[in-house]
Amino acid sequence: MRALCLAVLSLAVASPAFAADCTNDVLAAFAKQRASKAFRVEFSQPTAEGEAHMKIDYMPPDRMLQTVTSPAMPGEQQTMLVGNRAFAGTSGTLEELLPQFTQSIVAEVNQAVYAPPKGLGDFECLGPAKLDGQDFVAYRTADKSPPDADRKKIMARTIYVDPTTGLPAFNVVATRADEATPVLKVKYSYPTDIDIVAPTNAPVQKLR
Repeated sequence: MRALCLAVLSLAVASPAFAADCTNDVLAAFAKQRASKAFRVEFSQPTAEGEAHMKIDYMPPDRMLQTVTSPAMPGEQQTMLVGNRAFAGTSGTLEELLPQFTQSIVAEVNQAVYAPPKGLGDFECLGPAKLDGQDFVAYRTADKSPPDADRKKIMARTIYVDPTTGLPAFNVVATRADEATPVLKVKYSYPTDIDIVAPTNAPVQKLR
């Protein structure tokens, strides 16, 4: 699931150069997100057992708490990073991970907190747009498909930015057909009460 999150944040697209100015707007929004005191990423994905939900809280520079809930798993599956220490467990009962497992988590958090989205292509400015009853400024991946292409088969990513704060609010993947149901809908939020603290007296995970 952590790899899925990184795929969500990578925003890989390819399109013509005329949308460069709008691409800079998208880059600026995500740069502002990475500079914020804390931010949250949430999305759901269907699985064979039912819908799985992921929530990831980030506190730059080096704190993260990921919580996954799914009908296939008991309780909330959690992964935490605080500095160079990582923890994992269920519903708040966490074990400290060994260094060889911590390294990959550190790398993933560094990617999310410090690095701009990988492989970012060009975005078109859609202008003012509404989503879930709220007003945003929207940007969509530039369309390089032929004019006669079936829009129901062509995927696009739309980034919705809060016009007041300049921060990303949603990252939606759907076909280019009108009113298409999203394949993926990522919500970004910026709660002021996020506080990620390492558990006290957490046992060190044993190799199984």
